[in-house]
Order: sequence, then structure tokens, then C-alpha cells
Amino acid sequence: MSNSTSRKYGFKRFMKTNWISSFFKSFIENPVNFLYTGLGLFVLIISFENSFSDTPTQKGYLVGTIEFGHEGEHVIQCDAVSASVRLESGQKTLSLIATNQQSKETIYVKILQLRGTGTYFIPGDGESGNIGNIIHNVDDFRNKNNFYEAKMPDSSGVQNGVGRLNITYLSDTEIEGNLVLIGNNPKGQKAVLESSKFKVSIVVP
Repeated sequence: MSNSTSRKYGFKRFMKTNWISSFFKSFIENPVNFLYTGLGLFVLIISFENSFSDTPTQKGYLVGTIEFGHEGEHVIQCDAVSASVRLESGQKTLSLIATNQQSKETIYVKILQLRGTGTYFIPGDGESGNIGNIIHNVDDFRNKNNFYEAKMPDSSGVQNGVGRLNITYLSDTEIEGNLVLIGNNPKGQKAVLESSKFKVSIVVP
């Protein structure tokens, strides 16, 4: 067997047994993995950026009760909380991220067309497309079943989860309110966040 043929078959064996190639193959076969990986990375990046912000911020919090499937209800208390207001497509957009640093349970909310104090529904009225996610373990962001989403109805009109963000105080530097969120993961399992209150400084990019 020639050296070129030997190298060819050796490369094929490497690609079959190498874990990196298997990892990328699974992504190619399941494109939805890119969505969950992207969201997980976004949450981690935003949290990282905010932790090194040059703007002094008041320590924020989010506290409430949370339940994943049949695991039983428990208290979630997040002291790693960040909020930002940015212009996206000419619209003022609020992003709120809260993580329990021990369990890595995370709440992510994105509200489009931020108008001020008041009630915002998730996913919204069919036009706003607000986002609400309950993440079981943000460190395991490659596992799509960690993501419990409230999103727009599918093609058959079935709505997947629902939520309500009530902003009771809003200034250029701080936001305060309460949040209720119900989401489902791809397996159809439900996660519920209720009786939650939050207060956090706003990071202006």
C-alpha cells in the first residue's frame, strides 16, 4: 500500500474515532443544537461582561420559587443578576439575566419595545415576540433539554409557555419588579417560576 493510500485510510480512522469529529457531526445532524449553544453562550458572555463593567453597580437580586417537572418546588435566590437596555432595530430592548451561582439555575428574559413601568407579557401578543427562558443549569448549555422556553405559538397555534413581567420601578440606572414564567423543554417537561421579585442596576452599553 502506498504512503498516500495509508495516510488516507489513517485519516478516515482518525475522523471516526476522534471525539471532536463526533461532536461536530452531532451538531450538523441536529441544527437546533446551534440555537441552544448560542443562547447559553450569550448568557455567559453577558454575565461575564457585566461582572467587569466600569460602571459601579448596586448589588441586585432575584428571589422566588421554582419547580422543574416533578422535582418539587424550591426557593431560588439569585445574587448574580444583571440588566441592560439597548437599542435593537431602533427599539429599546430590556435584557434581564439572573443566576444562582451554586445551582446554576438561570432566568433569562428579553423584552422588546420597552416603554417604561407596567406589565409585559411573554411571549407577547404575536408582534412583540418577548422571550422568557428558565435554564436548569446554564453551565450545561449544550443540553437543549436544560432550556424551558416561553415562546410564540407554533404553526398549529399551540402556545409553548407563558409569562408576565411587571416593572414597578424603572430609571436610567435601576429596575425593580416581579416575574412569573412557565416554560417547556423539547421533551415537553414544564418549569415554573412564580412569586419572584427582583431589583437590579441597569448596565448601559
